[in-house]
Amino acid sequence: PWLAQAFWPQEVRSLAAAMAREMTAAPWSAAAMPPPPVPAFRPAAAASIAAPPPDSMLGGGAMPDTAAAGSGGLPRKRINSPQDLDIFLQSKLCQQLMSFAGELADSVKGKPIQPQRLSEASPLVRGLVGMLNHMELWIKDFPPLDQPMRFGNKAFRQWHARLCERGEGQLREVLLQGGTPEGRADALATELACYMRGAFGDERRIDYGTGHEAAFLAILFVLGANGVAAKTDAPDLVLLVFAKYMRVMRCLQTVYVLEPAGSHGVWGLDDFHALPFLFGAAQLIGLDQEIPTGEVYKERTIKDFADQYLYVDAIRQVLLAKRGAPFHETSPMLYDITAVPTWQKTYTGLTKMYKAEVLGKLPVIQHFLFGDTIRWPGDPVPTNGS
Repeated sequence: PWLAQAFWPQEVRSLAAAMAREMTAAPWSAAAMPPPPVPAFRPAAAASIAAPPPDSMLGGGAMPDTAAAGSGGLPRKRINSPQDLDIFLQSKLCQQLMSFAGELADSVKGKPIQPQRLSEASPLVRGLVGMLNHMELWIKDFPPLDQPMRFGNKAFRQWHARLCERGEGQLREVLLQGGTPEGRADALATELACYMRGAFGDERRIDYGTGHEAAFLAILFVLGANGVAAKTDAPDLVLLVFAKYMRVMRCLQTVYVLEPAGSHGVWGLDDFHALPFLFGAAQLIGLDQEIPTGEVYKERTIKDFADQYLYVDAIRQVLLAKRGAPFHETSPMLYDITAVPTWQKTYTGLTKMYKAEVLGKLPVIQHFLFGDTIRWPGDPVPTNGS
């Protein structure tokens, strides 16, 4: 007991690491044994699939930090103090959220965004992309208003009101399209709609930041944890669904001039986003020769690869938003990251940064919601039938 972990024999350290991975596995992970085969998409109640090991939601089994939908009420804010934040950061749930983001990232290593991908995706993924397409079209219905303020066009509140009005119904249609039974789709759409209302920005402050982006990650997490999204959907959840979400958000940010929420300004990674860099760095792992880290902001790299790789696309957006000054002046943190020699090391660093600067910062994560699936760590998990 007194011996520091760093000095444990290699065999003991390996066993301890394996046990830790099993305890904090992502919703669809099967850390204890290989996962059973799954189809391209799997309805939530597919009884023919073998029961998964503990800590896996691949077959619908509940994790210790989550509960079956319908048992805990609508998702609500629970982080109200530094003490609450500590409870969250030290919880198994926090590790599962990080593991889930890691599995999404791992699924896209070396994979570019390709036009034919959507036609080959599962009905669930195609439904989610279609839903986001509709939301992008709503922007035309609410053109920006003439107003003196530089930031925060009030027409965004009209767009957001439609999101609140129609979001739950559209989610229900997507779930049904993905094979979720009707009664189950109703309950899950109600839960997901709470996260969706927070995933596109704050309609009162007319701003957007990484806390809102985390709400969209929560939507994907809930879909995986409830067995609606299969692990085989993971690459498409990033390269199609998340990529489309990014396009919608950039359109909203441009048209309604959303104010950055909690931006670190010139020393921050980005005024609005974190996950495109994390997922994008994972995408580029193994492509160090083709797309060197030190060349990622160069004009030729942007021209050749921005439409295929999320990280390069994110750099393109930064360059467009901050034209008129050198990259190393407008984005010193991103510029410093270009000195990291490999994309693997870049990804590892960005993963640590995400936990510390997004999940670990009270002003950012205080509005994150906890409910049926993403259950607050301090709440008891109800037993069956309770």
